[in-house]
Amino acid sequence: AGDGGRRAFLAGAAASLAAPAFAAAPTAWDIDFDVRIAGQSVGHHRLAFRRDAAGDLRVTVDVAMRVRLMFVTVFDYRQQAEETWRGDRLLRLESRTVDGDDRDHVVAERNGEGRIAVQSRRAGDRIVDGDMWPTSAFWRPAAVERERFLDVATGVIRPVDIAYRGLETIEALGRERPARRYFVDTSRAFDIWYGSDGAWLRLEWSGFGLTARYHRVT
Repeated sequence: AGDGGRRAFLAGAAASLAAPAFAAAPTAWDIDFDVRIAGQSVGHHRLAFRRDAAGDLRVTVDVAMRVRLMFVTVFDYRQQAEETWRGDRLLRLESRTVDGDDRDHVVAERNGEGRIAVQSRRAGDRIVDGDMWPTSAFWRPAAVERERFLDVATGVIRPVDIAYRGLETIEALGRERPARRYFVDTSRAFDIWYGSDGAWLRLEWSGFGLTARYHRVT
């Protein structure tokens, strides 16, 4: 899938690590990340979670990142996505992604047979298993137990190998917090940290000679 696919997976994964468990969750909440390279802000990653009248969870994702070196843009990524979940089942997903010169549009919807019909420019049309989760599903702690994901940006299936790296103390949201660290090995590897309540606290990935860090703002 090339660099476009690698960037898409990173963005999809980042889009997904957002919320604590549902048991005591309010009907609406937001997550906001400041994306930094070498201490400089290069963009944002924002997520909004809402429960509709039927109790389904609707997730809206807004991502924008741009990196310039010596007045040359080396990374330019934008994505907007909307998801609908019922429990742990994905009902519908639609995303639009701009990765440099590449533009992608993905629609995934559960059909009457309980499977998921996917339409995408990059990977074409296909039917996938009904228990397939998108790369944006890492906000669910159980995502670290899975081995394959539907790429939110491109519609391809991404195999992953996820390893637990241990419990660490990190600074997040203005104070030190215990966090579980996982290493995700896919087309481009990255590390993610969850708080004790399952909330996403940090993400880091490296590429193009740079390291990007996602800092929780809210």
